[in-house]
Amino acid sequence: MKKLALLVVLAPLYAHGMAPFGLDWGEDVSQYGEVKRQGDELRVETHSLPKSLSLAKDYVLFADRQHGLLKVIMTSRNYGLYDDDYKEDFNFIKQSLVDTGYQTTEFIGSEMSSYKCVLQGSCYGKRWYGFTDDGTNVALEQVAKTRQDAYLKLTFKAPKLLQIEAEREDLKQLKQQDQLNSDRLAFD
Repeated sequence: MKKLALLVVLAPLYAHGMAPFGLDWGEDVSQYGEVKRQGDELRVETHSLPKSLSLAKDYVLFADRQHGLLKVIMTSRNYGLYDDDYKEDFNFIKQSLVDTGYQTTEFIGSEMSSYKCVLQGSCYGKRWYGFTDDGTNVALEQVAKTRQDAYLKLTFKAPKLLQIEAEREDLKQLKQQDQLNSDRLAFD
């Protein structure tokens, strides 16, 4: 009976898993700041977390009532678009993620000098995507705000969020297929 009680107490720890910055997937985000609700989504904006990154400016935590913490976005301080620190910090974060067990799924080279970027001023530089064995996904991106200013954006998604997004996409495709079938029947 004691083993069953211990299992019930510890099960949530194994079910949720470790998130970045000293957080746990599935935890209540209200302890980190004012909760803003948008539909079912809960959002907390904060400047610090249990394990903050020194170059971080802001963090945004996304959750829902049923599943708790599902996504974390970190935005860095501002950089000059062509500063060496901008490139070095990107490479440092990428290597740190790889060193802690993230596996690369995709790397996209910089588009900062592309025609589109030069004209529009807002675009992406290097982008790196990875995942861990527990299913956590990460995206590291260089983002240009203007032709001179840029920042780094780091997005982590919990395995549960990826499952929810896949289920939503499946449902969307089913609805589209039903609509196509219904439209075909209109011509019978």
